[in-house]
Amino acid sequence: MAKKIKIRIQSEKTHINLPKIRLKTLITLVRFGMWTTRFNDAVDPETRAAIKANRKEVIKILKVVIKELRPLPPFTLVEVQSKDANVLIDIL
Repeated sequence: MAKKIKIRIQSEKTHINLPKIRLKTLITLVRFGMWTTRFNDAVDPETRAAIKANRKEVIKILKVVIKELRPLPPFTLVEVQSKDANVLIDIL
């Protein structure tokens, strides 16, 4: 059963190995991330308005995805390789 998500980013200069996060905690982190866009001047007003208008739908879709992931065994959700970096997102 899938309960956690693990994100690893590797490049020649850096190696970021984020701790395992429970899938329910991920919802809280996404909510927090969308909330903080209000205070970030680097986010353009159009993007900020789109996030504000669609935040409930984003959380709703995320909950559906997590519900669908729960019964599955552990697997690699995303594996991206480029010249200088490698990104892995595992569902554990």
